[in-house]
Amino acid sequence: MIPAIIRAITGATIRRRWATSVLVATTTLAACGVPVDDTIRDLSVGLPDALLPAASTTTAAPAPTETVQIFLARVDDGDRQILEPVDRDIQGDGSINVILAEVFAGPSAAEQDAGLISPFADGSEVIGTVLENGLLEIHLDTLEGFPHDDSAGNRLAFAMLVCTADQLVVGAEIDRVVVLLDGEAGLEAINAPVSDGEPPEEGAPVSCANYLSFLPGQPGG
Repeated sequence: MIPAIIRAITGATIRRRWATSVLVATTTLAACGVPVDDTIRDLSVGLPDALLPAASTTTAAPAPTETVQIFLARVDDGDRQILEPVDRDIQGDGSINVILAEVFAGPSAAEQDAGLISPFADGSEVIGTVLENGLLEIHLDTLEGFPHDDSAGNRLAFAMLVCTADQLVVGAEIDRVVVLLDGEAGLEAINAPVSDGEPPEEGAPVSCANYLSFLPGQPGG
């Protein structure tokens, strides 16, 4: 019996000493200002910025820009509407679609102040182009952005579009242009109104030579 009593007393003594040690350690930490928590905390909370991990500074590279030219128009001293080339800084791949979209966008506020004009209204969009053997197909969703009569303004609109493609698109061999309209039966070539030369056959291609009277230095049509 004596050994069992001794073991019991010894075990109780050890437990009391362990509990006392834990109590002393906890009290000492608290006295030293070190918080004792039962849960995991984010130790970065409340740290000065100089001690925080460095944040990522990776940023997306800006999209490259390219300077191209398009035709807008102005009224000259003889009260005649003429084409005038202007620069455009565009983003993207510099495709013909992007360049021609700038024609439909018309002059900026600064260009309007400088006297540049456009017959286009909102409503038309280039939905595709195809270039083959010098012939450029321009696919439009609608003609709503064009003047709706056979006026000088309507011919000017086609002159700006055709001459930009024919004369100003760099790196593409374009000598003829046909405009196709997207309809219920698919794409169908339209008869582009011209200011110079013989009227083309229905749906036939045109070129800037059909709009010479809109070019500076040419007699009015």
